[in-house]
Amino acid sequence: MKNLMFLLITQIALLLMMSSCEQVELANTMGTNQIGEMELSENLNANAQMIVLAAPSIHNDYYAEVFQDIVDFQVNYANKIDGRDRVRILVDADTREYYEGRVAAYVLLDANLEDIWIRDFAPAVASVQAGFQYAPDYLSTSDANAIQNAFQDWAYDFGLDLGAESDLILDGGNVVGNGDGKIVVTDRILYDNPSLSIATAKLALKNLTGASEVAIIRETPGDATGHADGMLMWVDTNTIILHDQPASVKSDILAELQTSFPGVEIVIAPDYYVDETWDVFSSACNIYVNSLVTNDYIYVPTFNHPKDAEMLEFIAQHTNREVVPVAAEGVCFMGGSVRCLSWQLDGEFGF
Repeated sequence: MKNLMFLLITQIALLLMMSSCEQVELANTMGTNQIGEMELSENLNANAQMIVLAAPSIHNDYYAEVFQDIVDFQVNYANKIDGRDRVRILVDADTREYYEGRVAAYVLLDANLEDIWIRDFAPAVASVQAGFQYAPDYLSTSDANAIQNAFQDWAYDFGLDLGAESDLILDGGNVVGNGDGKIVVTDRILYDNPSLSIATAKLALKNLTGASEVAIIRETPGDATGHADGMLMWVDTNTIILHDQPASVKSDILAELQTSFPGVEIVIAPDYYVDETWDVFSSACNIYVNSLVTNDYIYVPTFNHPKDAEMLEFIAQHTNREVVPVAAEGVCFMGGSVRCLSWQLDGEFGF
């Protein structure tokens, strides 16, 4: 990565010294992708994060009926990110044509991945990139291994150094942090790692992520994934928006959050959820907290729902970040949306 950065810096310096004709000639030599990326990077501040999406493969039968819906969502999402944060879509050679001409050329990177829910099998925590074992009970061992191995093979081939992995069984969608040492997971971590107590699970998470404070809350009843990012989000370092929870778990959730994070404000978002399933997965439609929170922006899913505008305003009232709506009605029925379908990295891990 250091060699790549040195190369880009050198190329930028050459461009600044050259005449416009010479710049065009260099562009022809380097390729338009690299020139476009340099121009984009110049417009972004140091807070910009890298957001990575995983395209569905045209050869993946599981997503065949919803393939175009996923592509359309990702194209719109990438274009919302581009110019605010940095964005890449990992896509295989036979699927690339469905994205070409709809996003900037530099957005597309060659990869052969097995699944679209990159949040869950990529490392967690933007500033740390903490690795873990992807082995959820809602997937077979062979499927989970194939998904994680394909991602790791791509990362290795691409030259990303994502550090050592933990033996902790975890999904990235179950790690929701504030970017300043506080993280929340659900008690699914205890189910997946039965040898751990609450205390030892918190210690393991602190060691893995560098967090100073950890809350382990009860998961939403009936959610196949048990992910915290379908329940809450941090809109700043000391404010959580919690999607209103069933009475059977709500008081326990609030007690754990208040005990683990003294002084943190917990705002309850109204519940407009309609319980539906796709395969075995509960819908994420009308779950506005499944937002992607970066340093300067909150990318909020919308659902073509009468309450979309109200919820965008509700979120904006509790944050200094810019709220960016992202239409997610084409994918949310599958069990996730904006956050679930994206992996984020801080600048030092970017590419």
